[in-house]
Amino acid sequence: MTPLVSILILVFIVGFAAWWLLIDTEGVYLGRRMVIWLYDVYASRYDNIKQYDDVEEHLFLAQPLLTQLAPHTDPMVLDIATGTGRIPLALCQHARFEGQIIALDYSRKMLSQASAKLAEEHFSDYVTLLWGNGAELPFPENSFDLVTCMEALEFMPDPEAALAEIIRPLRPGGLLLTTRRINTYMPGRLWDEEQMRVHLEENGIIGSNFQSWHTDYDLVWGLKAGKSDFIGAQPPEQRLCCPNCGQQGFAVTPTGWQCDHCGKTMPLLEGGILDVLHLR
Repeated sequence: MTPLVSILILVFIVGFAAWWLLIDTEGVYLGRRMVIWLYDVYASRYDNIKQYDDVEEHLFLAQPLLTQLAPHTDPMVLDIATGTGRIPLALCQHARFEGQIIALDYSRKMLSQASAKLAEEHFSDYVTLLWGNGAELPFPENSFDLVTCMEALEFMPDPEAALAEIIRPLRPGGLLLTTRRINTYMPGRLWDEEQMRVHLEENGIIGSNFQSWHTDYDLVWGLKAGKSDFIGAQPPEQRLCCPNCGQQGFAVTPTGWQCDHCGKTMPLLEGGILDVLHLR
């Protein structure tokens, strides 16, 4: 083997490794900070990369969600890892949706894109955007009628713990929609269908249903075991727990949400984004 061939092979290996680490697996093996940094970098181009189709979003997401929630049209919704607001936009564009959505993401710049799109569509009154950690949710149990988490579990530090955490605030009888990554090599981070079904059952999800969707993902539907009253749309400040003292109850001010118990404030950032990460 000539030196030139050796160099070319080395360049190929390094290039492939960089592509796999930074593009295909979106930086997950390089740590959480790298994942968030990459999403911040690509935030302004993310929708162009994904090429969402409004008709498909309605047929595969909004319409099935409203059908399973029927006859209710005003659910209290939590969307974890909302990105540029995919689920909030799909739901708000549905003619029958009258609910309230809390949408959370760890990428500040992805949330900025979501905020701009929601404002353009005049949906801001239906959606509260939180800059927060999807693996440590600031909500008590039995807080939402519907919890969604799309294309995100495999990028969280501990996917199994993250799955348990996204299920925790869902009320008994509530609806879960998430995804299962397929057709990608991500050792230690992906489950086959039976493994995921077991993890769901261990965390109280019954009747899980796996639906073929995109090249890289299946949709995963399920109900939380048990029964409880439908919550319905409520002021979002009634759902949050203070990250400092763990109590519920906030006074909403023009500059942020102030805890009624400890006095700490979650700042309100540009675009109406509530900063759960940096109390003051």
